[in-house]
Amino acid sequence: MTLTDDPARHHEVYVAAFNTGDVNAVEQAYEDVAVLVPAPGRPMTGQARAAATEYLLSLGLPIQARPRHVYVADDIALLIVDWTIHGTTPDGRDVHMEGTATDVARRGPDGLWRYVIDNPFGTAA
Repeated sequence: MTLTDDPARHHEVYVAAFNTGDVNAVEQAYEDVAVLVPAPGRPMTGQARAAATEYLLSLGLPIQARPRHVYVADDIALLIVDWTIHGTTPDGRDVHMEGTATDVARRGPDGLWRYVIDNPFGTAA
């Protein structure tokens, strides 16, 4: 997976990593201390974050994402991204998940962007 120096393309980095099915590839899109909110009100970091990602990857379905807004202030970016995971799992379950993510990314010392906060369900309660 290749990180990007353009915050408006960070969603593409995440999608490419997610669609490999490799949790380690997805984890590279995050800073070490990043927070993922896999369900409203349930922030996770570290191993819990990776486990939540691994669950989504276990569905065996691709993610699609389209940025709605990207706002950048120096080394911080607010990314509003519409996303969907849709299809039939290998065990025959139909899955449809979608949301509008409210994400924060930061440019690292290497000039590349990574998530600091990944909130896939945005303002959902």
